Amino acid sequence: MPGFNPGITVFEPSPSNIVGVHGLEREHPARSKMLTYAGAVTSGVLAALALQIYLSGAGFELGALWENLLSAKPRELRTTGPWWAIAGMAFVVSGATAAALVRLPFPWRRFRPLRWVLGALIVLLLAHIGHTDAAGLHALALGADVAVRLTALGLAALIAMFGAYLAARG
Repeated sequence: MPGFNPGITVFEPSPSNIVGVHGLEREHPARSKMLTYAGAVTSGVLAALALQIYLSGAGFELGALWENLLSAKPRELRTTGPWWAIAGMAFVVSGATAAALVRLPFPWRRFRPLRWVLGALIVLLLAHIGHTDAAGLHALALGADVAVRLTALGLAALIAMFGAYLAARG
């Protein structure tokens, strides 16, 4: 029908519609800082949990510090080392994740092969950690051991929040 116009507009892509203001990239919405912190803290706590499982399999008990806390004997590095290692792991991993999320530009399509390789390595590492032999007898009762482990994960979460804040504030 000649002259019939139903009022439908067809979007035709042109370089001015596709390319953003800077001329090279599309405009992306602003990143959510809360999402950056949540991702960084989650990765830091998961890394601390993996380290806690590894240290438990290697014979380092978190509850040994509580047994020696009120004794007259000096505390050994073997009792405080796992606590510092867990906190340090959460700090470093959450800081690195927050720095990567804040500083690397979207859409991250260039990093797809790298993400697959890193994901496969992380899965293999977690599988290896999960299959390590347990150290043997626990020094604490089951309830006390769970409380100590949850306390360590709470500490790791607090330290991970601090690491993510320091890395993302720039």
